[in-house]
Amino acid sequence: MGTAIQLNVPLPNAPGNLAALSDLLRTAEVNINAISLSEGKVSSMAHLIVDDPETAKMTLQPQYKVTVTPVLSFRMKNKPGAIALIARACAAAKLTIRTIYATAYGKEAAVYVAVDDIVKAQELLKTWQKSFGNILARK
Repeated sequence: MGTAIQLNVPLPNAPGNLAALSDLLRTAEVNINAISLSEGKVSSMAHLIVDDPETAKMTLQPQYKVTVTPVLSFRMKNKPGAIALIARACAAAKLTIRTIYATAYGKEAAVYVAVDDIVKAQELLKTWQKSFGNILARK
């Protein structure tokens, strides 16, 4: 398990806004490794994991209000109960999950989790690795 930087970008709910944002990143040669878009009434929130967060932030800031959030980043075996295990571990540690998204690749999944106390979560990573046991994917 590790951490990653998540970029948070509000996008007005209108056609073409995600295309414009992703075109800016493409032009700057920033690759999107993971993305989540949550709809709101007036705007949506894009959560992005990219290969170069600093370049992405500098590229997007002239047009968007970009904030960053450190997130837990890890790979797990893609099997029933994997997300439940994460949720139970966070609940036991009294951590609130703010954002979670995952993408499955066959037998593995890449998972990103934003919690209300990343420092506490980082301290518990070793314990989590033991409790996750055989559900964590090999590096």
